Order: sequence, then C-alpha cells, then structure tokens
Amino acid sequence: MPTASSDMIQQLFDHGKAAEKKISKMHLHLDKHPDSPSKKKIEDAGNLLSRVMPQVEKFQRDAQRNPPIFAEEGDYKKCRTLLTKIIGAIVKTEKAVSKEKFDDGDEVTEVQCVSAARSELLGSDAKLAQALIMVATGVKGRTGPKQKGVPRYNHIHIGGNAKYNLLFQPNNGLVLGTINFHIDKSNNDQQQEEVKAVATRSGSKTTLKVSGKRVTA
Repeated sequence: MPTASSDMIQQLFDHGKAAEKKISKMHLHLDKHPDSPSKKKIEDAGNLLSRVMPQVEKFQRDAQRNPPIFAEEGDYKKCRTLLTKIIGAIVKTEKAVSKEKFDDGDEVTEVQCVSAARSELLGSDAKLAQALIMVATGVKGRTGPKQKGVPRYNHIHIGGNAKYNLLFQPNNGLVLGTINFHIDKSNNDQQQEEVKAVATRSGSKTTLKVSGKRVTA
C-alpha cells in the first residue's frame, strides 16, 4: 500500500498542535465566562480534537523511528479529512468567541491617530469602535477622490453610513479623524476644504485603545 510521506505527516501534526493551542485559548475565555454562548461548541470541538490527536501523534512518532514507519495513505487521508473538518469547526467557533470578547470588552485593540483627532474619537460608540478596529487590522477601506494639496488617504463608512467617515493613511493605518458627510468628487468647496483639513493633519500621535464599544487613550 502507498504510504504518507514524512512531510505530509509532519504537516498533519503541526496543524493538530496549532488547533490544540486555539482550543486552549478558547478555554481561557470559558474560565472567565463559564456561561458563554460558545461553551458547547468549544467543548465539542475540543472533544473531537482529543479523539483524533492520539492517531496524529502516533503517525508522527512512527515517522521519526529509525527506520521510519510511515502511515498507510488510506489511514492518513481519513485522519486528514477528520482533522480538516475539526479545524473548520474551530475557526468558526473562534470567530464567535472573538465577537463575544468584543461585546464583553475583553479584547483591547490599539490604533494610532494624530493628536488633533483625539477628541473626536474618544468615548463610547460601537460603530466608531468597529471602524477603528478595521483600520488596526488592515482593512483598506475606500480611496478618497484626488484633491489638489491633499495627500492620499482612505476612508471607512462608519457603521456602513456613507455620510459618516473615518479617514486614515493607508500606508500605516494612522487615523486622521472623521468627516460627517459623503466624500466624493461632487463635494462643494466648503466640504473639500474640510476634507483637506482632516486629511492633511500631522504632528504628534496618540495611541487609542478600543475595548468593546469604548475608545480610550
């Protein structure tokens, strides 16, 4: 019978161990929030993983013997298919846990802004907090229309509202401030000047901390 290669077995083992780390992190969330809505999903995924990992570890131990003993390809494929399904379930559960952490204010995300924008960003606003997290995690947003004397900037519709925008520098995620109207080529002179005033902000910087819907410095 054909056998699985050493690289295939090592990759299977590495993926299994990475999945175990994810489960461990989610159990830390359960320690703080024993009534978490994701509790059953976390426990079910952990139980399934604990059933398949002994086989994965045996494959890896045997492959490291001298001479090595490689798993039969059919057995490897069954194990790989099961582990892939479990990892998929873990990824979905991880997303649910991340949302719970955000709602509970357990996760803290840091993002830099120009100090001139500080006062308009601090406070409690779930939609603004979400937009700041999007910038911090690398969401590109939309490019602003070209305007004389204005360096390139991107913007995010806060809460999906095209008339409430968060401006930032796309190259480094530095937040520049907010604009309370739709940004496009048809903006009148006054609106263009307001965009220019925000988009050209510079000087000292402040690190903001986003936790739940709260933004603090």
